[in-house]
Amino acid sequence: MAKSNNVKFTKLIWKGGFNSAIKFLALKIRDLVLPEQIRFKEHYVKWRDQRIRCIVDHYGKDFFKGKKLLELGCGYGDIGAYFAKLGAKVTCLDARQEHLEVLKRRYPFLKAVQADLDNEWPFKKDEFDIILHLGTLYHLQYVDRPLVDVCQSTKHLVLETEVCDSDDPEMIIYTKERGYDQAFNKTGIRPSGAYIEKILKICGMKFKRLKTSNYDTEDHKYNWEIRNTGKWQHGLRRLYFAYKSHHQDN
Repeated sequence: MAKSNNVKFTKLIWKGGFNSAIKFLALKIRDLVLPEQIRFKEHYVKWRDQRIRCIVDHYGKDFFKGKKLLELGCGYGDIGAYFAKLGAKVTCLDARQEHLEVLKRRYPFLKAVQADLDNEWPFKKDEFDIILHLGTLYHLQYVDRPLVDVCQSTKHLVLETEVCDSDDPEMIIYTKERGYDQAFNKTGIRPSGAYIEKILKICGMKFKRLKTSNYDTEDHKYNWEIRNTGKWQHGLRRLYFAYKSHHQDN
C-alpha cells in the first residue's frame, strides 16, 4: 500500500479498533484484485432481477420491441442485455471503461458508450424512447443538470436511486465513496425524494412513485415511511416511472 494508506490503516487500529482497520484493508485489496467473475454478484443478482421484474410488470414485455433504450451506469450490461432480448435497441453507458470492455465481450450486440455524467451528456442530439437510470444518480456529484439532460432526451424514464430521509425539496447530503461500483469521482449525493420530484416537475415530466414492497430485497427498500431525520441510510430508495404527458401510452 502507498504511504498514505499505511497511515490511515494505523490510525484506524488506534481509533476504530482492529475490525475497522481490517475492513479498510479489505476494501483496498478488493479494488485492486477483485476479478471480473465476482463483481456485480452477491446482492446484485436478486436486486437486478427484482428491478427487471418491476419494469416489465409496469410496461409489459411487448412495450420494448423496437424501442430505443438507454441504460445509464450499466456496469457489465446485464440489464440492458435483457431488454435487448425483448427487442429493444439498447445503448449502454458507464463511466468506467473496464466495465464496458467486459460488456463488449459478453454482449457484443449492445452499443457501449463511455462517459462521465458529472461532466458530460453525450446524447444532446438524441431522443430515446426510454432511459433506465437505475442506481446511478446517487453516485453523481450533482442532481439538477444531469437529471435535466436525461429528461430532455427521453419519452419515458425509469429512475431508481438511494435518497435521504426528508421531505424537504432542497435537501441533499454529500458523501465520500470508493469502490468499483461507487462514485466515479469519489463524491456521491443523497437527495430527498422531494428534491427529485421537484426536478421532474420542472422538466415537464409526469411520474408515478413505486408504492409497494413487492420488489424489495434485503438490502433495497422502496416503500418506506419518511421520518424527516435528515439523514440517509443504506438501502432506503425511491423508484419512479416518469414520462412526458403526450407519450404516456407509447
